[in-house]
Amino acid sequence: MRLGVFQSPTKVLFGEGTISGIGDEISQFGASKPLLVTDKVLLEKGVLEPVLRSLDESGFGKLPIFSDVPPDSDVECVRQAAAFARQAKADLVIACGGGSVIDTAKVLNIGLSLPGDLLEYEGINSFSQALKPLIAVPTTAGTGSEMSAVAMIMDKANGKKLIFGSRYLYADLAILDPNLLCSLPPRLTAGTGMDALTHCLEAYVSLGANVIADALCLDAMALIFQNLKLATTNGDDPEARANTLLASAMAGMAFTNTGVGIVHALAHTIGGAFGTHHGLTNAVFLPYGMNFNMPSSYERYARCWRHLCSLDPGASGAKYGISAKLVMEADFEKDARSLVKAVSDLADSCSIPKRLRDLGVPELADDKILELAAVAGTDPAIMFNPQEASIEDLSNLIREAY
Repeated sequence: MRLGVFQSPTKVLFGEGTISGIGDEISQFGASKPLLVTDKVLLEKGVLEPVLRSLDESGFGKLPIFSDVPPDSDVECVRQAAAFARQAKADLVIACGGGSVIDTAKVLNIGLSLPGDLLEYEGINSFSQALKPLIAVPTTAGTGSEMSAVAMIMDKANGKKLIFGSRYLYADLAILDPNLLCSLPPRLTAGTGMDALTHCLEAYVSLGANVIADALCLDAMALIFQNLKLATTNGDDPEARANTLLASAMAGMAFTNTGVGIVHALAHTIGGAFGTHHGLTNAVFLPYGMNFNMPSSYERYARCWRHLCSLDPGASGAKYGISAKLVMEADFEKDARSLVKAVSDLADSCSIPKRLRDLGVPELADDKILELAAVAGTDPAIMFNPQEASIEDLSNLIREAY
C-alpha cells in the first residue's frame, strides 16, 4: 500500500434546511459573540434570511455583520475585516458566501486570534496555534474552501495571489444547504462547478494522491458530470444543487490532502494579473493541462473515464455525454483522450468561455508571457503536478489557451 496522510477535521451538516440549525451549533462551541462575514449581494437578495432567523431564534439577536467582501478578496479587505472583528470582540466567525467570503473569513480569523500583522502568517504552516471557531456556509458549489486548509487572498499591489495554509485554517463546521444556492446565476454555477471538477482531476493525478482522496475524487467527478449542466440551466432543481454542493465539498476534502497542479498554478497567475474568475480560468486551462500531463497520467485519466462510464450502463449516460458502453480493452490513452473531450463537452454545454481572451485577458507580448510563466512556475500548486513543467512549457500553455 502506498504511504499517505489524510485529514478532514471539519464536521459537516448537509441537506435541505440544515441552515436552520446554525444557532444550536454555535451554542455548542460556547460562543456568545459570533461575527457574520458575507457580501452585500447575498444580503440584498435575502439569501441569508434563514441564517439570520436561526440566529435570532437562538437568542443571539442582531449580530455584527461584515459584508464588504469583494468577488476576489484582497489584503486591504481582510485587514478591515480583522479590525472589525476585533472591535466587535467576536469569539466565533461565520462565513456565508462563496470562496472569496470563506477565504476572507479564514484569514481574518488569523488577525482576530493571533498577534501582529496578517502578512506575517502568509505561506504554509506559518503558525501553530488554534484560532477562534469558524463555521463555513458555502453559497456556491466549487471552491471547496469550507473543507480545505488553505485560503487565497489577492495582493493587488504586486498583482499576485497570496496563499495561507495551515491545519488550523480548517473550518470547525461546514453547513451544506442547497437551498442557499438557488439564486446563483448560471455563469457562476458553471464556473464554480468547473472549479470543483478541476480539483477532482488535478487531485487524482497529483503526486500527493492517495486511496482515500481517490475515492472522493472519482465520485465527486461523477456527481459534477451528472448534475452541473442541470444545475446551470435549471437552478431551482434541488437535487442538482445538492449534488454539486456535495461534489464541491468532497473535492475540497481531496485536494487539501493531495495538492492540485499545473492548471491551478496557471489560473492563480492569470487571476492575480488580470482579475479573471478563478473557476472560469481553471475551466479554460483544464483541457490544456490534462493534455500536457498525458504522458505521466493517461492511465489515471483512463480510470476516471471508465468510472464515469460504469456508473451509467444504460441510455441515460447520454445526459452527460458519456458512452453507455464500458470499454474494457487496455487502451488507456484512448480512454484518457475521451475524458479530455468529455471535460470540454461539459464546459461547452454550460456555455463556459473557451479562451483566455474570452475572459478579458489582453493580447500578451512574449516578454509578458515569460513573466507570467515564471510566476506560475513558483506557485505552490506546481510542486504536486505529475509532469515536470519548464518555463517554456508554461509559456506554451498560456499561448495555447489564449
